[in-house]
Amino acid sequence: MEQTTFTDSDGVVWSVREDGADDPRALTADVPPGTTWLRFESELEVRRLWHYPDDWRGLSDIQLESLLDRASTVIARFRPATHSAVGRGATLDPRRSAPSPVPPKTTRADGSPVDPDRRDKK
Repeated sequence: MEQTTFTDSDGVVWSVREDGADDPRALTADVPPGTTWLRFESELEVRRLWHYPDDWRGLSDIQLESLLDRASTVIARFRPATHSAVGRGATLDPRRSAPSPVPPKTTRADGSPVDPDRRDKK
């Protein structure tokens, strides 16, 4: 079975192969024998595309990503959280910034302003 690999614009590596109802590994509960589709598989997801060009093997990464965008998700795999700080303000998504520290207090309890360059001496 011929398979190709490409990397999408988000950096996810996908393997693509033609799959079919005659393949014993295929999910084929309601698919007639002889039916084929493209199977896109990444570490976290499997997608299926029913209608695709015969020359899909010669397509560029951009063209394959366009087909991927039209495919429906068959399996979504989720990884368990591995960082113990989750729930205390931490994030697992490296693209999201961590919560900012508490800003210094700028007013006193009575509402008067605090001058950060002057220390109260009593």
